[in-house]
Amino acid sequence: MPFASASFARATPLPISEPDSATLVIAGPDTLTAPADTAKTAAPADSLPHIHPRDEKGRISTYTVAPGVTWHYDKPKPFRWAFNIPRDIIQAPGLAFRRENTSTLVGLVVSSAALWVADQAIIDWSQDVGKQLGLTPKSTQRTLFRIPFHVGSANLPFEFNVPDNLNSTFYYIGDGWTHLTIASSFWIYGGIKKDNRALRTSSELGEAIFSTGLIVQAMKRLTGRQSPYVATKDRGEWHLFPSYNTYQNFVPNYDAFPTGHLATAMATLTVIADNYPEYHFIRPVGYGMMGLLGYAMLNNGVHWASDYPIGIAIGYGFAKIAVRNGRTRVVDGAPVDSTGKGTGFQIMPRPKPWYRRGQLSPYVYGPFTGASWSLRM
Repeated sequence: MPFASASFARATPLPISEPDSATLVIAGPDTLTAPADTAKTAAPADSLPHIHPRDEKGRISTYTVAPGVTWHYDKPKPFRWAFNIPRDIIQAPGLAFRRENTSTLVGLVVSSAALWVADQAIIDWSQDVGKQLGLTPKSTQRTLFRIPFHVGSANLPFEFNVPDNLNSTFYYIGDGWTHLTIASSFWIYGGIKKDNRALRTSSELGEAIFSTGLIVQAMKRLTGRQSPYVATKDRGEWHLFPSYNTYQNFVPNYDAFPTGHLATAMATLTVIADNYPEYHFIRPVGYGMMGLLGYAMLNNGVHWASDYPIGIAIGYGFAKIAVRNGRTRVVDGAPVDSTGKGTGFQIMPRPKPWYRRGQLSPYVYGPFTGASWSLRM
């Protein structure tokens, strides 16, 4: 039975399932070949994606998504993605601020600055267009059900709302319920079909969305930028480092930068598109929906245009990290660096999970004997 390297950080080989009557050979990153008498097992370009036979547990785990590009997906353990979030956040700066990303980072700064200069004009124009189209500028929703929930003195009700006008429908694209529904759908489908790729996509969505949310919320609480609809001057004021109570007492006065809705939408779109690259409509449709969401937030005065570039980049970056952690490239005899050149941020080969990096070292110091445990990020 043939084996192939299936990890960027470990040398542990993963078996590749094959038909009972044929032997599949994974030849390299640019070619997919088989013995002459069994060449039908290789996936022709016009029949992609090629789903490899189910493994011994009856699960679908290996996919050829392009000629010479085969990915292996292990079945994720429930909520194991949550353990990746601290590691992802710690590693994100090192992955983003690399020399090869210089042009991307400069572009983010320049575009944010240019949009900031034009922020007030963009908001005014967007709302004028909304009036001409008859779009209600307010984001209003109707509550279908509400379950009271309290943690100490904090009131945290569990409620499900739906939009009640067209602009609110566009805004709802970035709502947490939308992305929870998408992630849950992949999880349900993967469970029914025993499809590891779908299960991994659901897991990676949770990892990317929560990592993105933590960083976005931290930046909002550090920058304290006014939302357009409560702005006291053109382009809004910045209240750097507002106190927790000040922020909580009037959130719209401090939470504009960066956008969380577009960051989450970008994270969701990138995870799905990277795991299903053979479906070429995903990105155009997704970017179109993000465009509607971006306009809706300008029209209802929730965000300035300059809030968008950094938020989108955060969602994109954490999605790339989550996808890298959730699959392995199948190539005969050697791991492959999944850098994804030409897509923005470049990602290093997958490291060991952070919680497996601890090292136990015995020591003797005078009369004391013991052991120390160190964790290297």
